[in-house]
Amino acid sequence: MSLPPRTLALLYLRFYLGSLSLLFAFYLIGHYLLGFPFPTPTTLLHLALGAGVGVGLGALYHRVWPLPPPGLGRVVRLFVLLPPAFMLGIGLLVLLQAQVALPYLVPLLAWLTPEYRHGPRAS
Repeated sequence: MSLPPRTLALLYLRFYLGSLSLLFAFYLIGHYLLGFPFPTPTTLLHLALGAGVGVGLGALYHRVWPLPPPGLGRVVRLFVLLPPAFMLGIGLLVLLQAQVALPYLVPLLAWLTPEYRHGPRAS
């Protein structure tokens, strides 16, 4: 059973916005508790772009190579996913001259992006 494209897009958008709000909160809390620089609109834009690339890469990756059952297949898939995602993060960091952790943010969100392709899983 496959989900309609509109539902799929809304689910990925919900995941993206949730991840983004968590990242924004982390940067804001980091400012007040740890003395990090206050997040400027440019920093927030860099975070939004990095999160969008990560979620998009994760959604694309799930479409090309669905998540296998637990075991060695998942480990292999993870190690195949990480290098291009990490390099995309470094490319964004260099291109934007950003002061955020894009090389870690892009692969993390690509890895965490849920797979909605087959609909809700049976318990």
